[in-house]
Formats: sequence, C-alpha cells, structure tokens
Amino acid sequence: MLEDGYSSSSLNILSSLRKPFNVFEVENYFRRASKELGLLKPSYKECAIHYIRHLSEKILEDESLAIDIACEIYGVYRDLDYPEELSEWYYISEIIDDFGYGDNTLKLTKEALITSIVKEAESQLIRNSKY
Repeated sequence: MLEDGYSSSSLNILSSLRKPFNVFEVENYFRRASKELGLLKPSYKECAIHYIRHLSEKILEDESLAIDIACEIYGVYRDLDYPEELSEWYYISEIIDDFGYGDNTLKLTKEALITSIVKEAESQLIRNSKY
C-alpha cells in the first residue's frame, strides 16, 4: 500500500516490523491502519467471488487440476447458498459426480469433462471481469 501512495502512522509501523513477528502486535497495527485508511472489510460474498475468480484462473493455468478445483468452486457456490449467477457450477458438480461415482450416463471422457470445466472457468472470468 505504501508503494501505491497510501500512508498512515500505523501502516508505517506495520511495514517496519521485523521477524520474529508478534501476531498480536501485527493484528493491532493492521486494525489501526485499516481504520486510519478508511478500509472496509469486504462481505463474504465479495470474498467468495474473488476466490472463485482466483480458482478459475488456476484452472486455466493448469487444466490437469480442473476437476479438483471445480469441486472446490462448487463448495464455495454451496456456501453462498446457490446464487443463480453461479448455477453452472452445480451442473458441473453433478457431471463430475456422475463421471466419478455414477454410471457416466452422458458417456463423457475425462478430456471432455475438463473441456467443459475450462469453458466455464473462462466464462466465469469474463462475467466477473469488473472485479
């Protein structure tokens, strides 16, 4: 934050702390700096959307992790109480379950499943580019 031109007395002290850190001291100065700079704590939903964005980027970076990451995204979607704008992750979760534990009624290959997940990750990044 200092590099971006933000400054406060607590932020300056926080930036000058050296190891070994005292967690209570760090937390105290962090809270003070946040208050001095007028920073607001983001809502759980805002954090979750950013986390889904991060996970979507990870899918695009390494497609071999797509199935595991999609399951993690579904967990966040579930924690958000199933918002409509993320409903595609529900369907992907169902397909993953059917592929791994069911009859694979859609007769998908692993490659086709990964392709579907990658497509949704790309779509998710486009839809949430304003964040």
